[in-house]
Formats: sequence, structure tokens, C-alpha cells
Amino acid sequence: MELAFSHRGIALTESMLKKAERAVLKAAERIPRATGATVRFAEDGPERRVEIVFTAPRGTRLVASAVGRYWGPALTEALGKLVRQASKERRTPKRHVPAKA
Repeated sequence: MELAFSHRGIALTESMLKKAERAVLKAAERIPRATGATVRFAEDGPERRVEIVFTAPRGTRLVASAVGRYWGPALTEALGKLVRQASKERRTPKRHVPAKA
């Protein structure tokens, strides 16, 4: 699985990048056939934004983002959203039963 980080002009610590890498790889175990992930870090004043994009075969993409005052909580919230999306996607749709005439 390819893992890319984007954090232009932002001074992130090495420990934060390692934490993000471990968390994304752990989330990838719950997402079947994930081929790549991109983690984008952005900041605007006191707000820190983390966006995670998982790609899978056939162009399927799962996108989750979160905003927080610090990087850690924003990363945790975005990962939680991503895992919830993945669990919803794995469920099989209910079969449609046509109404009797």
C-alpha cells in the first residue's frame, strides 16, 4: 500500500508523522483491498485540519477530514470517520422485494 503525506509549509514533528503512519496502516487493515492512502495536513490560524483519502480498486475512494485545535485529536477524529465509512461500505445492501400486485 502506498502512503503519502502532504504538509506544505507546516512544521510537523517526526513523532506526529510516525503516529499518523501507524494509525493509517492500522486503519488500512479494516479496509479491504486498500491500494493507497494520502494524509493531508493544513492549518489556518488556530485550526488544524487533517484529511485522509483511501483509494481502492475500481476507483473507489473513502475521504474523511476533521478540524481541531491540535493535530492529534484531528487525526483521531478523521480516522474514526474513515473507519465508520469503511464499515458501512462493507455491509451488503438489502435485497429489494417487489410489491405484489
